[in-house]
Amino acid sequence: MSLRRIPGRNQQYHLITYDKKGDEVRDADGTSATETALADLTAPGADVTDVFIISHGWQGDYDDAISQYDRWIGAADPDGAGDGIRPFIIGVHWPSKAWSDRELKSGPSGLLSGGTDAASDAITVDEAVDEYATQLADDSTESRAALTTILSYAARVDADQDAEEGDELPSEVADAYRVIAERVGAAGDGDEALLGGGWNPDAVFAASTTDEGSGGLLGEGWFRKLREAVLTPLRQLTFWHGKNQAREFGERGGAQLVRAIMTASPARVHLIGHSFGTIVVAAAVRGPGKTPTPPPRPVSSLFLVQGAVSLWAFAPVAPHRFGGGRGYFADVATPAFVSGPIVVTRSKWDYAVGKFYPLAVKLASQYLLDDYPKFGGIGTFGAQGVPGAIELEALAPDSRSNDIDFLPGTLYNVDARKIIDELQGAAGAHNDLAHDELVWLAWSAALSTAKA
Repeated sequence: MSLRRIPGRNQQYHLITYDKKGDEVRDADGTSATETALADLTAPGADVTDVFIISHGWQGDYDDAISQYDRWIGAADPDGAGDGIRPFIIGVHWPSKAWSDRELKSGPSGLLSGGTDAASDAITVDEAVDEYATQLADDSTESRAALTTILSYAARVDADQDAEEGDELPSEVADAYRVIAERVGAAGDGDEALLGGGWNPDAVFAASTTDEGSGGLLGEGWFRKLREAVLTPLRQLTFWHGKNQAREFGERGGAQLVRAIMTASPARVHLIGHSFGTIVVAAAVRGPGKTPTPPPRPVSSLFLVQGAVSLWAFAPVAPHRFGGGRGYFADVATPAFVSGPIVVTRSKWDYAVGKFYPLAVKLASQYLLDDYPKFGGIGTFGAQGVPGAIELEALAPDSRSNDIDFLPGTLYNVDARKIIDELQGAAGAHNDLAHDELVWLAWSAALSTAKA
């Protein structure tokens, strides 16, 4: 069913599911969730004033998407606040599970060892190959052989063995990584191209075993364990693939949805994205192709929560010392694409964006100039290089954002460290989204467009 009712709440939203190519996945009976949503949107008496399209981010399967949307949409109920807005909410689900969180089973041949020390949900090499082949959208014989080489070697390495400076990847493992890398390519959204930047699995592995500042980022002692150092290049590649997939889905399925809604209804359209979902919604506004194409009418507001996209992605001209050039989403930050406010949250407690993002984008050769890195996400630094951008004070707990006078065509970087602050494992507060303050922040941005 495309219509999802939030348990225990008088709230509902339409859920549309897409495949890896950005095509809608119909229900078993052939029903289209998009067609159902458009029919409800335009039904007599619906009187919808504002459509909100929400995208989850990285590492989200179908159940994760529902859980996130239920928690976020159900965090507060601004509907009925007497402001004249009659909302219509659509959540999209796109395949974004980058890698399994399950432990790899050990064994002398990389297969199930039958030992008792592995976690109960640990997987075999064959199972891991199946997962990665599916996640990387490349089930070719060559890719599966490369994955088998990498994962078999990782399984043979003692999971508790400490990595030491001077350890090296076997040549056949490094070559297998290059096979996978050829199929991943570049993210193309403001970060340096993966392969064009000289990505080297040996360098990634070496940096993993010697980078003292990254310990514990993805688990206690992550970069001090040899097995995890062996797998770090693979996780870096899946990160890049996830960025590509978010952009491709946004430019295809996301862009088609936005334009279909605008064609069907005169309602204002607002887009909300989290993590890689910020790439999805920005790409949905930008449209496909090398030349950005604005939607039939500008999107009314854009809310980017803890974005895993380059801090220079929206800049018309990035600083020369950071490579120069026009940000991939620079056109999105113009009135022809978004007429109302663009609101960006950042939090120092978001370790996924603050620490893992630059590590995954460019594990080596990171550096800071004028307090900003060459490689970093907007969820940590905000969107930089955008003319007229406004830096707001830290969002206060219990704030309903009524004191923020959002201006049309303006980008706002909001310090949300006092709200997005609950540490949840290695990702820190990256997924700490179920807050009234964030709902009201998005609502206030939308309300400002209704008053314009």
